[in-house]
Amino acid sequence: MNGKEILKKGKHSSKTFGILYFICIIVMIGTFIFSAYKIDKETPNATDFTENGAIGLEPDKYVYLQVEGLSGLIATYGPSDSEASDENEKYYIAISDGYWYIVNLDNATLDQLKDIQKYTFGEIENKPAPVTIYGITEEVPQELRQIAVDIYNEGLTDEEKMSIDEFEQCYGSVLLNARRTPADLTVETIIIGIAIIVFFITIIVNICDKVIRSRVYKYLKKNGYEEDLEKQLNDDVEEKFYNDKVIFTKDYFVDTYKGDFCAVKYSDIKWIHTHMVKYNGIITVSNNIVLHLKDGKTNFQCLKINGKIKDEFENVFGKLCDKIPADSLKGYTSENIREFRNFKKDLKNNVL
Repeated sequence: MNGKEILKKGKHSSKTFGILYFICIIVMIGTFIFSAYKIDKETPNATDFTENGAIGLEPDKYVYLQVEGLSGLIATYGPSDSEASDENEKYYIAISDGYWYIVNLDNATLDQLKDIQKYTFGEIENKPAPVTIYGITEEVPQELRQIAVDIYNEGLTDEEKMSIDEFEQCYGSVLLNARRTPADLTVETIIIGIAIIVFFITIIVNICDKVIRSRVYKYLKKNGYEEDLEKQLNDDVEEKFYNDKVIFTKDYFVDTYKGDFCAVKYSDIKWIHTHMVKYNGIITVSNNIVLHLKDGKTNFQCLKINGKIKDEFENVFGKLCDKIPADSLKGYTSENIREFRNFKKDLKNNVL
């Protein structure tokens, strides 16, 4: 690959990002299609939730309910502080043919019932047509039973009030959870969730990669190095490492390892050191070479490798140390940190 091709390729992010985008999209679309197929094949015929007032109805049955009236939110449980969050379990009292039933609604189902809820509270005059909802029956938690009984007893005399033992006579033996479907989509939901997370992480990493490449080319263009660098990549290459991905020319260091791109003139480097990313004292992420330039602002991270430092990495670092100016700082030490900090102060104060 000649100099022009190396510089042209360096401007563009690795094809790996495009491959990851494609894989994530295919996984999400494929899982959605399979989930729809699974729901269609595994969904039995729903039975009437209101049969016998839902008294004696067992949990885990697929049922339907024609809703004619709907209360406000009577209880919510879940991880989110916002009642509107679809992560939370949200319980309401649904009215059908004059009977009350407890239902657990997601936001989509609640949206279908918004006009019925408005009519129930007298916010609109025209009675909407009943809306049929579907779900799985569940046992009613004791705390929720007490809440429902207290709501029923509001405004009643002591003689008229219902006891907790009479709960089923008013609300039935179970509640309807509209969040659940007969087909178990747990695995599919996890796969889609992972694909979405990977997709957005890829976007973030891709943006960071574009920013880094832009900084490198801005540096090259600002200093008028592009033409000279291209010529040296063609005619003045001195040594190559990592399968020809790391290149030393007469005046420049060029890193194209793992699809990255960095190009720096030796004479612009003020401080060079290696950097290790650690977790709990164990090297688990990467090693790289950090180059701080003489403008006191620009720095580049080059030759990012996973795992421990090997001989080839040491050879690259050593050759770079030999190439940079004699007054440049070499190694990550407290003295060099302090000296570079003073160097930047002098630059700011126009001492240098």
